[in-house]
Amino acid sequence: GSSGINAEYGVGARASGVDIILDLCENGVRADISHRKPEPCQGLPEEIIQFSEPVLFEGNEVYFEGDSQGYKFDTTIFATGYGTNLDFIHSECLIDTEVLPRPLYKFFINPRFPSLAILNQCYLAAPFILSEYQALYFRDIITGRVKLKSQKHLLNEAQKLLRRHPGQHLKYQYSLSLDQFGLYRELAEECGLPLQYQNNMNALYGLYDAVVNERDSDPSTYRNKKWEFDRENIRYHPTDDMPQK
Repeated sequence: GSSGINAEYGVGARASGVDIILDLCENGVRADISHRKPEPCQGLPEEIIQFSEPVLFEGNEVYFEGDSQGYKFDTTIFATGYGTNLDFIHSECLIDTEVLPRPLYKFFINPRFPSLAILNQCYLAAPFILSEYQALYFRDIITGRVKLKSQKHLLNEAQKLLRRHPGQHLKYQYSLSLDQFGLYRELAEECGLPLQYQNNMNALYGLYDAVVNERDSDPSTYRNKKWEFDRENIRYHPTDDMPQK
């Protein structure tokens, strides 16, 4: 365990949690991590101890599930995600804002009042791409280019999105990962965007998937790899794998 001298401890082992701990270690700080994953995170340096999830905090001591011993840390960093609480939205809008706004058609349209959109509420998605496609789709709703179905249909589809990941916490129901690209294609088609945009989306899908796999195999080095767009084949390659011209 940690000696408690200049020791940091991070809770959560998704992208932000792992990156924070790695940054601390690279800058000479003693740091460990805890998470609820069944297997250890791959690619972390051996000096980083991976604990199970915390069950008790007493002063600067932390107790972990399945371990009766307390471990001392100077600082605890919670990288456990967050819930969205948009309590400025009036109750008459009929949107529940605790944890995440819901129900939302296609993750962002109020099914009861489609002139209200709440953009960029998804988890594990590229925020700028997501916001752009949502904004284009919402523009076409407002201008009448996209015709929505009945309120009953919109509500039913919105409720389905809250049951996408059975057994997981509500805040993870809007988690997209690779599903985001299917959503972008769907929005692009309904907005009548040219096929070029959809081809580019296929390239972004490949890039996102490749970077996720790189990160899973070695989170300490994946950010050092550079990627370049191959216009001829409409795909991204690591720069050292680019075809020679």
